[in-house]
Amino acid sequence: MPGTRRQPYEKVNSQREVYLQVSIFLWTLFLMIILLAAFFFQIPVAASAVITAVLLFSTLVLRIKFKEFYKFRDRGQRTWCATCALYASLCLTGGCIYVYNQSAEMTWDYALVFLFGFLFFTYMAYRSLSPTMVVGNKRMRIR
Repeated sequence: MPGTRRQPYEKVNSQREVYLQVSIFLWTLFLMIILLAAFFFQIPVAASAVITAVLLFSTLVLRIKFKEFYKFRDRGQRTWCATCALYASLCLTGGCIYVYNQSAEMTWDYALVFLFGFLFFTYMAYRSLSPTMVVGNKRMRIR
């Protein structure tokens, strides 16, 4: 029958979606900051590998478990875009920390610089990725 839905319409629980969005973002951000702290304190490679494995595994599990949220909802698309921006920022900041550690000793001042750099890189990566990753997020010219 044309015009009928195959699946019943699910009422959108906006408060639950906001909670899910915030929880996913904060969990990923928390693990990435722990990983950056591990780079700063130069803890053993095995500990950094465990943190990285937990980060990647949790991202994969969350992506699979909430597949419909990520795929169809505007909040989910924004959450996935923010997660990708966090990973891009982590790679860029981790590379900068590695290069800096080759030539000088890490100080608390530079640790703060790299933390704010990580947050700034995340913001800029999100601003760059969101027009292409989030459906309906294109800027329109005002005439």
